[in-house]
Amino acid sequence: MARTRRREGSRTAAAPPGAPGPASELVPLPHNVAVELLAAAVNDFAELHGIRVLTIKGRVLADQGLRAVRGSSDVDVLVDPSAFERLWRLLRSSGWTDRDKAVLVELPREGSVLAPHARTLEHPQWPCHLDLHRYYPGFLSPAQDVFDTLWEARSTIELAHRVCPVPSATDHWLVAALHAARSRDAVQLLDLEERAAERLSADMGDLSRRAVATGAVGPLRDTLKRLTGDTFALSPEADRLTALWRRRVESPDDLPETLAEQFAGASWPARARLAARKLVPSPRFAQAFFGVADDPLSLLRFYLRRIVTAPAKLLRILEAARRRRS
Repeated sequence: MARTRRREGSRTAAAPPGAPGPASELVPLPHNVAVELLAAAVNDFAELHGIRVLTIKGRVLADQGLRAVRGSSDVDVLVDPSAFERLWRLLRSSGWTDRDKAVLVELPREGSVLAPHARTLEHPQWPCHLDLHRYYPGFLSPAQDVFDTLWEARSTIELAHRVCPVPSATDHWLVAALHAARSRDAVQLLDLEERAAERLSADMGDLSRRAVATGAVGPLRDTLKRLTGDTFALSPEADRLTALWRRRVESPDDLPETLAEQFAGASWPARARLAARKLVPSPRFAQAFFGVADDPLSLLRFYLRRIVTAPAKLLRILEAARRRRS
């Protein structure tokens, strides 16, 4: 059982999640309790600062009948893209740190499937992570347009006695289906199809309309056709992004287009940090995404291979950048 702090006395209105008061003591906090409390605290904190957030995944999906009831390992919130950096700065000033030290540059206006989509935050006084999403991969429309569309149709759920905004059941099904498709989890996707047939069967037309409105049609075209019977035509831009989405899902490493897109909107210092991060990813990233064993020799071999293959990768990135400009 993890431990966190309990603040004594009256609540301070602007106290951020994780910041202890002047008089506090350590008390045991079960993980499942921490997850729900943190979700409520982040919603409260964001609202106090005028920032819109939607709590996604986890218990919200279960309460909407879109997944089986089970524990959650962390808290996920989708943040208004225009306020994402402001919320991150506020949380950082309250002791939260970016576990992966992600380098995030401005999202392209036309939408993206390649840009890093979230920061995973951790705090010494909380036993669970907080994932801040600035967009959700698979929604191919511009991130701000997608968030505004989801926000307009939002629902609410009570978490730790706090009413929190969440996506509507239809929109949240799209989020969960995109997550399953991105993870290549056929079992989860099949479960979602069965639950959609039960939970959303009253208006499958609305599912199609919301998929079109958010740009989720391309990545979920086959799934949506099985559920709704609808055939969807894609615009040239949506077709291009869908093709990139499929390549990205199937690739264990970043595509050349990924860095080309990020470099296009980055300052030179940010470009240097991006290049360094791609050349020498963190040990946790290497272990999680490349199957590198957790020992110094395996990590050394991995980094040496990255250095040897770097020139060829650089040429592919430059070619992708040239195509992007043309």
